[in-house]
Amino acid sequence: MGDTRDAAREIHRLLRRMVRDLLARKPGGHLVSGSVDEIVVHLPASGGDDQGFAEDLAARLEEEVDEAIRRASAFRPGHVYCHRCRAAACQHSSPPTGQHVFTGYNPTGTPLWEPMAQALLALRHPEVNALYDNPRALVTLVQDSATLRGTMLEAWQNPGCEVVGQLVAGFFRPPGASTSNGERLALTLQVTAARTPKHGLRLGLNLLGAPEEAWPVDLERPWRRPLRWAQDALASVAVPRGRGRRRRLPSQGEVEERVLGILTGLSRRLRQERSGRTRRTGHAQERHQSGERPTRKALDDVRVAAAEAFLLDERNDTLVVLGERGRTHFFTPAGRLASSVRYSRDAIAGKQRRGQWRPAPAARVAGLRAMLTAGAAAEHQSGLKD
Repeated sequence: MGDTRDAAREIHRLLRRMVRDLLARKPGGHLVSGSVDEIVVHLPASGGDDQGFAEDLAARLEEEVDEAIRRASAFRPGHVYCHRCRAAACQHSSPPTGQHVFTGYNPTGTPLWEPMAQALLALRHPEVNALYDNPRALVTLVQDSATLRGTMLEAWQNPGCEVVGQLVAGFFRPPGASTSNGERLALTLQVTAARTPKHGLRLGLNLLGAPEEAWPVDLERPWRRPLRWAQDALASVAVPRGRGRRRRLPSQGEVEERVLGILTGLSRRLRQERSGRTRRTGHAQERHQSGERPTRKALDDVRVAAAEAFLLDERNDTLVVLGERGRTHFFTPAGRLASSVRYSRDAIAGKQRRGQWRPAPAARVAGLRAMLTAGAAAEHQSGLKD
């Protein structure tokens, strides 16, 4: 058994070295140099002579490496694919400021960016003036692939990478920012298609123009829930339809029609989210002025929650507290309530199953209880003085 394991380790070491050597020789290999172990290679059948086995293995390695490079070069979060540079991470692939949106490609396939207001003015968008209304409105625009292809010449186009459609939305203003234009965000939400020989058509939703540092880590971004809905909807677009011999992949026209419908739904949900947040802010102000504590339910749930009701969302470093009837509260490390929502049992179980929410450390739970108790005591003392 020991000899077998030693031989297996040696095979693994040699395969890794072969993959690294291939990546070093290929253009774009640097894009996946950190993912050597994710390139899966199935050994060819052992039948035939050594020469045939070696040639088959080398061909399979090269095929897997080429596939990995194609996938990596086609999609980068926060970047649009640049046909001129044949990459999705170059000097042309991201917006220069938080107010720029993607407007298409020039003849050589270089991405073009314009300030959102200027782009909408050029298109004579009927709601462009609402960008600066008070209260501010959310203006959106859905565009198809032909519009976004712009003036790009066919010779420059990589047919395996395409923007199927996009939604431009703005402005968003980070919490605490002033009303100056420099602190407004415009988003470009793109559905991209990557076609590879092995995996066929794959669709992805890409968010451009939303720097992470612009939004406090403990506050929910207003586009998070609408984007989650759109991602779930996209998962069903490129799957085969029908049954038996009639089973087929959707045509390019069918894919684009579905994508544009999803982007239209995404636009509607972003507007609803903006409207809902405005109402919630107004209601919170009314509660504050009337003396009602808006976090009463959250505090009550923390007091009576069992140990297993405290979970940790490591991505946002927030403590999740599960209350009755699906009430779910999110507390920052400083003990501040970030948000409260309702989740179904299945949704909560799914987040735990995927490892998104893990059991919270006892020290973190004790710290939250102590901070909330101290805050309640201080508020009580203040009330007695008044």
